[in-house]
Amino acid sequence: MPERPPNFGFSVTRVLQDGDSMFIKAVNESDGGGASWLTMSLIRADERGLMSVRRQISARYVQKDCLCSSLAACTLPNGPHEETETNKLKVRDFIRAVTAGDGLDRLDDFIDRTVFVSHTPGGCIDPDRLDEFAARRSPRSGLRYHGVDDLVGEGSFVAVFSAYDQEGNHARTCDLFRLADGRIVEHWDVVEPVAAHTVANNDEA
Repeated sequence: MPERPPNFGFSVTRVLQDGDSMFIKAVNESDGGGASWLTMSLIRADERGLMSVRRQISARYVQKDCLCSSLAACTLPNGPHEETETNKLKVRDFIRAVTAGDGLDRLDDFIDRTVFVSHTPGGCIDPDRLDEFAARRSPRSGLRYHGVDDLVGEGSFVAVFSAYDQEGNHARTCDLFRLADGRIVEHWDVVEPVAAHTVANNDEA
């Protein structure tokens, strides 16, 4: 069974509202003083207005500096609502070209490498390692990307829930992007191992 967070207190560091969907990014701290966790959740309202958790992905932090950078970004505003749809389209195009396609030569169309930082738990990436970050996410032998399950955004921020297989291991992931002037400048993600059948969404109503 995948490891799950213990009982914890938590700090919400980002909330995005997109129609009937709400994205929540939270840092969880164990009651017993153990490891910290990052959780990204998608909550959706039905036609009766009842809220339910559509998706929830958690990962343990193993480097304190990544946690600090994640917390520091929580003071940034979500940004102008009129940018939401443009930024969502930009991220979708990035996924189609680079993550699902062979478009590493178009990386600079989507990411501003002069300022880009990725706050991946246990593997923070600064601008000098952008090409390494992109290559790790692009199609290659042993990696199968299943596509976007959900994509929501508000202002400068876009969250993407998806699933993939790597060398026979199955995982769900959530990527949170911050854009500025039409390009990605900051990234957070959570990757959680799952049983094979859940990648096909068989665990959802």
